[in-house]
Formats: sequence, structure tokens, C-alpha cells
Amino acid sequence: MKIVAINGSHRGTLGYTQYLLNLIEKGAKNGNADFETIVLAKKKINMCKGCRVCHSDKHYLECVYNDVDDVKAIFETMKTADILIYATPIYIFTISALLKIFLERITSTADSSIKTISDSGLFFHHITKEIASKPFLVITTQDNIEDETNINVARYFETFSKFMDAPLLGVINRKLGGLIKHGKDSNAENKYPIIKTVNNALINCGEQLAQNGYVNKVTLKETNLPLIKKPAIIELLLKFDLIRNNKKIMSKVFEKAKAEMP
Repeated sequence: MKIVAINGSHRGTLGYTQYLLNLIEKGAKNGNADFETIVLAKKKINMCKGCRVCHSDKHYLECVYNDVDDVKAIFETMKTADILIYATPIYIFTISALLKIFLERITSTADSSIKTISDSGLFFHHITKEIASKPFLVITTQDNIEDETNINVARYFETFSKFMDAPLLGVINRKLGGLIKHGKDSNAENKYPIIKTVNNALINCGEQLAQNGYVNKVTLKETNLPLIKKPAIIELLLKFDLIRNNKKIMSKVFEKAKAEMP
């Protein structure tokens, strides 16, 4: 089993995204898998300019940037993987620009003139399955506590999965990453005992990917456990638009939530 992770964080190996990938890598290696992380921040990646040269007869499925940046080499590495991991912080409610720029380059590996239907019954076009159709896991990070922050990213990869015939193995969304100082705070587990549970779940996630090719539902749920759990009554009230839309009430909820944060 070979797992290839794509780290789309602008902070490269210094951010919370890489911290989570390191935990999954540990588990994957425990499960005897090969694990490779491609850090996009360390690569040269040009933006697709929509020139469509890659769709011409002379340069069929060959991007004009193939010889001047690192994308072709990354695609070749992706072809060797059994499982991919797309990992990104959430910036302005979506994936990082770095990851988006990279993913847009997949167009050079597809022939849009060949029309087809995806396995999920969607009209689409030819894709290079060795790149686009690998089973994949998604990891997102955010400092916000709101579930709403991650919705666009989760939906993006659900759509990606359907059109690319790529099985989506799950979405791990870690909130409030800034509070734990990306593993640099030696006292973090004492402040937030749940961190140990989550970290162990991430290690188990890597091991399950290596041994089974998927993550079981219990482990996936544990990887998404909140660092700070909202009181049950607040969770209930926030489900009603009448509460959410009342600024006075929400101000009180916000003050109560702040009081429970360190």
C-alpha cells in the first residue's frame, strides 16, 4: 500500500495541516504502508491559463508548463499511489489557493472533447483515472469553531468524488488548531485531554488506511471530536434560525462560549 498526501498549506511543514499529516503518517507506517507527503508550498506550480494547448493534436494532454514547473512530477507520483490525501487549511471558507491552483492543472490530463458519464451518472468528459480517480481522504484545518466554515470544502470534494469516479473515504475537519500550538505546547494535552484521543484516532486512521484501504466510522468520528464541546443546551438552541438570527441572544451565547475558552 502506498499513500500520497498533498499538503496545500501555504505554511508548508510549519502549520497544523502538516502536524495532522505527521500523525497519519505514523499510523500508516505502523501498518507497513509507504507514505509520502508532497508539500505544495515547496514546489513550483504555475496557474493554468486556459490556453487549451494541452487539447491540441501537437501537444495532446501535455501542459505548456510541463518542463518548467513541478506539476508533471507530482502527477507521476500520484499515479503510484493506492490512496491520496488532500490536506488544506480553510481560507475564506474554501480550500487554499495553492491547492486549487494545483488541482486546476488536472485539466491538462483530460480530453474534454471525449464525452462520457461518470459512475454516479453525471455527464462529464474523459479523465486520466490514474491521477484523478484514486480513493482519497480529505483533511481540513480551521481556527474557527463553527461547522459552517467547512461546508464549502466538504461539498467541493463530494462533487470532485462524483465527477472523478474517486471514492471519498471521509473528511477530517480539525477546528481551533491555533489553541494547541501545532503540537509545540507540551501542556496542551493537560489543557485539552481530548487532544490525546484525537491524535490516537489520527494514528489509527493511518493504520487503517494502510491495512484496509479505508477508515472505519468510529475512528473517523473520533478524528472529528471537538476540542471544546458546546453545552448541550447551546447546541440545541443553535439549531433554530430564530435563535441564530437574534443578535442579542447570540451575543449572550458568544460570551458564554468565550468564558469556557482559555
